[in-house]
Formats: sequence, structure tokens, C-alpha cells
Amino acid sequence: MNSIIKAIVTNNDGIHARTAAMLLNIINKYDVEAHITYRENTVNLKHIIDVIALSIGQDAKIEIIIEGKDSAKCAAELSQVISNSLGEIL
Repeated sequence: MNSIIKAIVTNNDGIHARTAAMLLNIINKYDVEAHITYRENTVNLKHIIDVIALSIGQDAKIEIIIEGKDSAKCAAELSQVISNSLGEIL
């Protein structure tokens, strides 16, 4: 089972170390593999350094593909966090 999230990063600082770690913590709660794509570059969301290296800034369009038996649950939680500006103040 796969789930796909297409989103726009709305927080001021984009995805940096703390926000990437937040996404990783969510993914690690589930039996899934997840990859994030930004500007035609795709990396494993479990590889935090690779995620940070994408330099995802404010207003960036991203896509997250989640694979595994818990993909729907993981996608729902990730979508919620992303839609809430990754827990940061705008």
C-alpha cells in the first residue's frame, strides 16, 4: 500500500534540522518507508542529512511517497504536521 502527500512548505525556515527530525520521528512510529521529492531530487526521509541537503525553503512544493502497511496512518499524521507549518510560527 502506498500513500502520496503533495504539499507546500509554509513555515518561514522550510525544512531544517529540527523539522526534518520531527518528520523522521513520525515515520519511525510506523512500519513504513518514506521518500521526499523536491526539485526532482528524491531522498529517503530516514536519512536526515540528505533531507537537510535538499535545502527545502518556504513555499517549496514537495511530494512524499510512503510505502508499507501503515502508510495511510503515517500519511495522515505527516499531512497534519505539514499543514500546521511543521509546528513552527509563521
